[in-house]
Amino acid sequence: MLAQHYKCAMCSEEYVAADVQVDHINPVVDPSKGFINWDIYIDRIFCEIENLQVMCKPCHKVKTELEKAERKKK
Repeated sequence: MLAQHYKCAMCSEEYVAADVQVDHINPVVDPSKGFINWDIYIDRIFCEIENLQVMCKPCHKVKTELEKAERKKK
């Protein structure tokens, strides 16, 4: 049986399941506001499928680091 492949939303390359992660398109912690409270955090973690995308691990790491850097500016 052949492995299922997933297309990264950022680089558009295809990867097997072990090499991808699910990313929140709109971050769980808004980089411009930071952590607000647990209710908002939980609502954003358990979002609609339309707010999720598949990303390869390297691209997901880059996106996450950019969001962290933006939060530190505030």
